[in-house]
Amino acid sequence: MTEWIDRWVVDHAAELSTWRRHIHAHPELARHEYATTEFVATRLIAAGLAPEILPGGTGLTCDIGPDGPRVALRADMDALPLQEATGAPYASTVTGVSHACGHDAHTTILLGAGLALAQAPALPVGVRLIFQPAEEVMPGGALEAVAAGALEGVSRIFALHCDPRLEAGRVGVRLGAITSAADTVELILDSPGGHTSRPHLTTDLVYALGTVITGLPGMLSRRIDPRTSTVMVWGAVTAGQAPNAIPQSGRLI
Repeated sequence: MTEWIDRWVVDHAAELSTWRRHIHAHPELARHEYATTEFVATRLIAAGLAPEILPGGTGLTCDIGPDGPRVALRADMDALPLQEATGAPYASTVTGVSHACGHDAHTTILLGAGLALAQAPALPVGVRLIFQPAEEVMPGGALEAVAAGALEGVSRIFALHCDPRLEAGRVGVRLGAITSAADTVELILDSPGGHTSRPHLTTDLVYALGTVITGLPGMLSRRIDPRTSTVMVWGAVTAGQAPNAIPQSGRLI
């Protein structure tokens, strides 16, 4: 079986590369992966499979092989709200959106694996492909996929993540968790506001935000055992509109 799949990958390498570059050039944000979902479903249907799109309209599952307890293979599909600056010929064509986390590769890898398994000799167990939407937001699309029954009848599930630190052709594994769970912390600070020429007559909200931005992660590093691999990173800071006015409200996420 392994040798057969290896040959399939070699025979379809150019096609897989074209698919990955197409998805990379047409990224879609979380819960908006409509074209990506259609792209994947079209190719699965062409192979004689019957993919089922998740209730939200993005993401899908597809069963291959005999009934019974299935092994699930999972990949994510959504892009990030980041402008691409690589200059690659297949760079993102969507302003402010790019596949900067490898989900274009993940989607292509799972699509290729599914097509290879669908054409392989009789499988000893059934396989379920799970193309999960909205991995990059919270709450994530995994919850919606599970609620839709994506794991019903699944005995075990496998996934992978691209790591640019590994050379092409190498796979890294380890015991236990390899990536961390994430939670969102939102802080809103309020002040009376005022003019920047009179910070002593009010509360300097921007200065306070800066103190929290740098101080809170530092404080946690002294309160939490570093062996827990806990890290706190801010992703968005908003406050004010004018350079000569101390704002009345600021937000950290």
